[in-house]
Amino acid sequence: MNFPLKTLFIAIPAAFTALLFGSARGEVSYENEIRPFLDTYCIKCHGPDKQKGDRRYDTLDLDFSDDDTLWLWQDIADQLNLGEMPPSKEEQPTASERLTAVDWVTDQLEVAFDALNSTNRQTVFRRLNRLEYDRSVRDLLKLESILADPTETFPPDETEENFNNIGSALITSDFLLQGYLDAAEAYIEAAAIGGEKPEVKRYRFNAPFYPTKNRHDGKDMPGKFQHIRKNTTDEGGFMWFSKLEQGVPNGGFYNLRFKAQAIDREYPYEESYVGTRKSEPLRVDVVAGSSDYGYLENRTSSDREIAGFTISERQPEWYESRIWLDAGYQPRLTFPNGPNRVKPLRKELVLNYPESFQEFINGYVTPADNMYPYTLEETVARQVAAEAKRIATFVPEKLDTQGTSRKLNTRDGWAAFYRGYDGPRIRVFEVELEGPFYESWPSPSYRALFGDFKPTLANAETILKRFAEKAFRRPVEKQELKILAKLVRSKRKAGMDDLAAIKVGLRAALCSPSFLYLREPEGLLDDYAIASRLSYFLWSSQPDDELMELAKRGVLGDPATLRGQARRMLQDERAWAFTEQFTSRWLELYKIGSMPPSPKAFHAYYVDGLEDSMKTETRLFFKNALDENLPIDHFLDADFTFVDSGLARLYGISGVTGSEFRKVALNDRSRRGGLLGQASVLTASANGIDTSPVIRGIWVLENILGAPPSPPPPDVEPLEPDIRGAVTIRDQLKKHRTVETCAECHQKIDPLGFALENYDPIGGWREHYPRSRGTAPTVDASGQLPNGQSFENVAELKTILSDRIDQFSRCLTEKLLAYSMGRVIEISDRPEIDRIVAELDERGNGLEDLVLLVVESDAFLTK
Repeated sequence: MNFPLKTLFIAIPAAFTALLFGSARGEVSYENEIRPFLDTYCIKCHGPDKQKGDRRYDTLDLDFSDDDTLWLWQDIADQLNLGEMPPSKEEQPTASERLTAVDWVTDQLEVAFDALNSTNRQTVFRRLNRLEYDRSVRDLLKLESILADPTETFPPDETEENFNNIGSALITSDFLLQGYLDAAEAYIEAAAIGGEKPEVKRYRFNAPFYPTKNRHDGKDMPGKFQHIRKNTTDEGGFMWFSKLEQGVPNGGFYNLRFKAQAIDREYPYEESYVGTRKSEPLRVDVVAGSSDYGYLENRTSSDREIAGFTISERQPEWYESRIWLDAGYQPRLTFPNGPNRVKPLRKELVLNYPESFQEFINGYVTPADNMYPYTLEETVARQVAAEAKRIATFVPEKLDTQGTSRKLNTRDGWAAFYRGYDGPRIRVFEVELEGPFYESWPSPSYRALFGDFKPTLANAETILKRFAEKAFRRPVEKQELKILAKLVRSKRKAGMDDLAAIKVGLRAALCSPSFLYLREPEGLLDDYAIASRLSYFLWSSQPDDELMELAKRGVLGDPATLRGQARRMLQDERAWAFTEQFTSRWLELYKIGSMPPSPKAFHAYYVDGLEDSMKTETRLFFKNALDENLPIDHFLDADFTFVDSGLARLYGISGVTGSEFRKVALNDRSRRGGLLGQASVLTASANGIDTSPVIRGIWVLENILGAPPSPPPPDVEPLEPDIRGAVTIRDQLKKHRTVETCAECHQKIDPLGFALENYDPIGGWREHYPRSRGTAPTVDASGQLPNGQSFENVAELKTILSDRIDQFSRCLTEKLLAYSMGRVIEISDRPEIDRIVAELDERGNGLEDLVLLVVESDAFLTK
């Protein structure tokens, strides 16, 4: 039988395991005990005739200083400790034999790791990724509020093991260098606005606020109000202000006020046609945009959501907010939970509620149109009646019933449709905008550049030194300052005025390797390097003044000080970047939206805005565990989660309305407790069309168990097994596993994926697979792991995973270490990881404790 020891290598010393299990032996040798063990239990599958998992042990070297050899022996120790090898169907070693092998391998690995500890494990010279660069410059220049993104032209950051902050992957191209130059200029110009304080202006807008094109609402009343009748996924979903088409002339804070009312929330049509939830209040979001990026009635790459409101349906009310607008931007009003895709909506309503749309049908729809709602007999009768009416009223037109479907989409055609439409709308009466306002003048951004000094050539070196020390995150070296000052003087001699020349020097500082790269000396990090590594780990940005002061005093490396600073930073609102970025990369949430689901099959994904909601749930869940130092086994199973109304509907949780997230108890935790029940994980591990046990199984192996399957050998061609007669995905994979080269890995992958088959591509629960015809097959979520453990459903799998908390702890530790250091985990990191996992277990496995242990680790404090 299998003997799955809970101890992973070094977690329980060999002497203690021998004492505990009564299996202490005398001197053990490779030739007398270990090689016969391998010959008996391993060589059959990993020898000259067969190399499952691309592993061969009959030629295994005993030189543990070789990385490949070390990796193979570590893999043997892991598999024996986990009880996954030999496979459950093969002959099993006795407990005594297994312990003897584990003890010997562990002893050899300890010696090898001790020898490796004084060598590499170094972080490659690492540049800031796009997000870190943008956040750093905004913090440095006090530009947190600006809407424009000067990094939007940067190429995507390369990733390694899903992380986008790994030094070895972050290459720097000529194209990116030009991007840095352009971005630095844009940031400096945004911050360097001085001179006279801009005058406050007040703008007032009345209906119609903008000229409607073909999709005109026939219930709009010029001079009184104009409607927003759909969300922004469709053409023309933004209410903008044509009198402010070029945007505000000056960037700054503005007071926005508008008077609005929600109309027809409880409309007379089926909810499935319209999409807007009758139980939900109607909302308005304010989205800033610039006409430089496209038509303001449509989505543009400049869009930034800056405010949101729930709109009353009782009577018109005023709503207001203080917002930031860049020069050239204007605020636009949107209806985020309004109807989606109005052309299909129009067709469904006309076909199913023709009595409400007689004006539209009679004037703009013909029998040739696919939305004509009447039979042939009715059509003839209506034509005769219409002809009689024409003659009786002397209408001087010839009746024309030939196809004129173009009339459907004219401005008058849409107006006629909307006059009969009683669906949800936002009615806007007036809009006011006043500004710009500033906290102080010159602005904090201007002071961040120049301090209290006038930007003159005489002050240039002082300005540059002050700025460079903050930008470089350490004291500036004389040679560095000399180069910047020389550049300023040369530009001044070339004809630039003092201000322009100094801005060139500041721009150069932002393009310097000392800003773009983290400067980390070999060996133990100095205090400035610790400050940077800590701030980019927890804030994805540069160190603040408190960290820099401690680094200057040389006390940041003190364990108590370091721990205190890490705790302070985790309590700061800037730590949301850690929650957002780490969960995005560890759990692969960044993939959500890259393969969007079918709007027809998964209407709720779009109607309820689930793409953002599902990511928010997981982030709030992670942050709650971090803030309350909850045991990390909550990620495997929990009796609570965070939902808004859309997610609550998806999960079958009653009593939740509105877009605000709240913590809710899970009555049936078996389905939704922990990460494996969250829609974000289930969507990220699907392809938008259907589910794949292979994809989801690999996700669990990589991100929960930390045991990614080996890639197929490079000399093996992709296989297309015969799946004729297969009814379900389980049937297909069963046939797939008959291919010997696939079976070894798929026996580990597939069972984990089968457990998640009750979840559809967006995480909704299902008992049957969808079928367009015939009987829908029932989902079978049972499986058997390689060590012989079996389960019937996801709840039982979560129980098995919870019993292997040490393996999950190791996986999460490795992910956090890699993210914090900016490099992938190497074999020589194993002892440090073992130490963290063991100490975390002693402390109760709290998530905050794990983060602090990572910060205090030798790996984190060393390059």
